[in-house]
Order: sequence, then C-alpha cells, then structure tokens
Amino acid sequence: MKRRALLGSMALAALPSMASAPHPKVLLTVSGRIGRINNDATDTFDFTEAEFLKLGTTSITTGTPWTPTSVFAGPLLLDVMRAAGVTSGKLVLKTLDDYSAPIPWDDLVRYGVILAHSQDGQRLSNKRWGPLWTIYPRDQNPAALRGPIAESRFIWQVDRIEAGG
Repeated sequence: MKRRALLGSMALAALPSMASAPHPKVLLTVSGRIGRINNDATDTFDFTEAEFLKLGTTSITTGTPWTPTSVFAGPLLLDVMRAAGVTSGKLVLKTLDDYSAPIPWDDLVRYGVILAHSQDGQRLSNKRWGPLWTIYPRDQNPAALRGPIAESRFIWQVDRIEAGG
C-alpha cells in the first residue's frame, strides 16, 4: 500500500513538468508605446530567435570603431519596430549589461539601420557583440556617422528596446 501511494505521488509530481511545454527563449523584448503585445504578463512584444529570423535579412558592409570592415546581417530595425506595432518615436536600446542609448526614429529611415545578428556569416554571441548589434552604414556616410554621438548608436548586446513618444 505504501508503495502504491509513493508511486502515485511521484506520478502526480511529474504531471506539471509534462503538462507545460518549455517556452522558447526570448531574444528581444520591445516595450513602451507599442501597438502589438504577445506577452500579456509584461505588456511587451517578445521575439524568439525563430520569430526574429523570419523578419528577413539586410546586409551592411562597413567598419566600426571596434571592427575591421565586415558584412553585418540582420533585419532592418524599422521592420523589427513595425512587427511590434511601433510606427514612430524615440527608441531606447538596452543591453545585457543594462547600458542604454537612444536612437532617433529618423535614423531608421535615413540610414537603414539594421539589428545585426551576424558578422561575416558568424552569429554574434553574448561574449562578442551579441545577441544583437545596431549597425549603421558608417563607411557609406562617413561625415554623418563618425564621432562620439554617432558611435554611441552602435549598440551591442542589445536584448531590449523601449519605444517612446
């Protein structure tokens, strides 16, 4: 009898883990003034890696103050924002280490900024620029995209974006 009770309690203990499928890891969270929410618990739009990669890829060949000329690939930041229902306003990009920096909406349109997930065909890692890095076409617009203000917008280790007014 004790053995049956023990087996029964073990089976019940296993039920919650069997019933709840693991949720895919969130790659990027968009919060603030957004038009679409897919996480009701936090009022955010969360992209899994698979969802993010479905947005399409644009490449920018450019150097940065930290890298030689490379081919960076990822979706247009404008497309990422539109997927979350954001159509205008200031963006504040936040990183794994809680650094944050603003990017004006006009930059998305003027320069075709991408949220890169790869450099020279290699996925960015959290230890080296990733998971995501804002990349501007710096070499194609040297007068406008050099200097401390422009370079502060090359934000690496991005994992969150706050959309504001």
